[in-house]
Amino acid sequence: MKIKEFIKRVNETLYAMYDPSVKAIKVYESRQTYNDEEPDYDYSFMTLFPDKDDLAFGFNSDDIVLGDISFRNLAILFGLVQQLRDTPVEERFSEKKYRLRWIDDKLGKTFLGFNNQWTEKFWSTYGVPTSNTIFTESELEQLKKDNPHLAPAIDAMKEPAEDKDE
Repeated sequence: MKIKEFIKRVNETLYAMYDPSVKAIKVYESRQTYNDEEPDYDYSFMTLFPDKDDLAFGFNSDDIVLGDISFRNLAILFGLVQQLRDTPVEERFSEKKYRLRWIDDKLGKTFLGFNNQWTEKFWSTYGVPTSNTIFTESELEQLKKDNPHLAPAIDAMKEPAEDKDE
C-alpha cells in the first residue's frame, strides 16, 4: 500500500496527513482536531514513520483518549496500519516526479513535454507546467536508455515536480 492510498483510506473515517518536517504520517481524531492545533502542540494521537520497516508507530497525546474514537474506526485504522506495514518500505513511497526545464528567457520558463493524444504523439514546449510535462523517474531513465546521446541533457534539465496529490 502506498502512503497516498493509506492517507486517503484513513480520511474516510478519521484524518491523516503526511508531515514532511518529521517524515511521518500523523493521525487525528478528525480534520477539525487537526485544524484546532495550536502552534508547538501536536493533537495527533498516532504517528507512523513510513521509512521504517515496522512503521515505528506510537501514540502521542495524553489529551486524546482512544475511547473517544469508535471501535469500528480504530479497527479500520489498525487494519490499514497492518496493510502499510506489510508493504515493503521502498514500495510505500510514490515514484518521484520531474519536469524537464527547457529554456528560461524574458518570457519566462519553458518546459519540455510529451503530447500523446489519440494518434498524435509529439514532443513540445509548454509555458506552464501541465500533466504533459511531468515524468516519473522510470520514464526518464527509459528515455535516457532509448536515447543515450540525450542523457546528459535530460539530467541537466531535470527538476522536481510537486505533485499536489502526494
